[in-house]
Amino acid sequence: MNKKLLKFFKIVGIVVVILYVSICALLYFNQDDLLFHPQPKTLADVSKTLEAAPEFDTLTFVMKDGNRTCGYISKDTVKEKLPLVLYFGGNAEEVSHLSDFKKYFPNTIMALINYRSFGLSQGVISEQTMFSDALEVYDKLITNPEVDANNVVVIGRSIGTGVATYLSSQRKTNATVLITPYENMIDVAFEKYPFVPISLLIKHRFESDTYAPNISSPMLALISANDQVIPKHHAYKLKEAWKGKTDALEVNEDHNSIMNNEDVWKKIEEFVKENIK
Repeated sequence: MNKKLLKFFKIVGIVVVILYVSICALLYFNQDDLLFHPQPKTLADVSKTLEAAPEFDTLTFVMKDGNRTCGYISKDTVKEKLPLVLYFGGNAEEVSHLSDFKKYFPNTIMALINYRSFGLSQGVISEQTMFSDALEVYDKLITNPEVDANNVVVIGRSIGTGVATYLSSQRKTNATVLITPYENMIDVAFEKYPFVPISLLIKHRFESDTYAPNISSPMLALISANDQVIPKHHAYKLKEAWKGKTDALEVNEDHNSIMNNEDVWKKIEEFVKENIK
């Protein structure tokens, strides 16, 4: 090989390395924007939401770091302690629309939690703040005199299934409902970016399969057969890792349309009823 050709290959190699490192750096420094899609609301927006859902009130807690975590809570019209249904949404989901699903949870108090930078919640969203806020919100809600602390069901959707799983591993819950779940964010991301060392780059790991073996309470997985965001095999991997009894319903939907499937909500309603005392 002559010197000119050798020099050419060296230059090509250097360019390829620079491009590869640049792509890795781009993914690393932009992963928050790729993963989280905040949906802030104004006070006027929230007022309109409550006008459309008069059975709900706003919910506001001050976290230990001074930031507010906000959401919505259903009004208790029955003067006795009621089971709590706690909902954590997806990575681009402002949770007020879940008020439409309260009909599937009769005789319960339903709390819908917005992550930081969603709705009226303050602060910067991350795996760490999602987890810590979930624990704080749980601890504050079960002290509510209207809440039966011995009857708590946690629901998570998409990225929120990681929050729900973590919460159920750290606190007492009767059952966990997971809509389009995954075993961990590392494996999900690796499928989308197989050419980069995801396990070294990813900051928000959401390792649900690490927490699942410690959860003895039952879990229901709602799985989309045509899910292109979180392919269904990820849900089944988490189901296999769960210590407690598990059930699953797979429906012919995609990642978003599953939320409008009546069979899904009927299954959730039945599962919740079975697991509250």
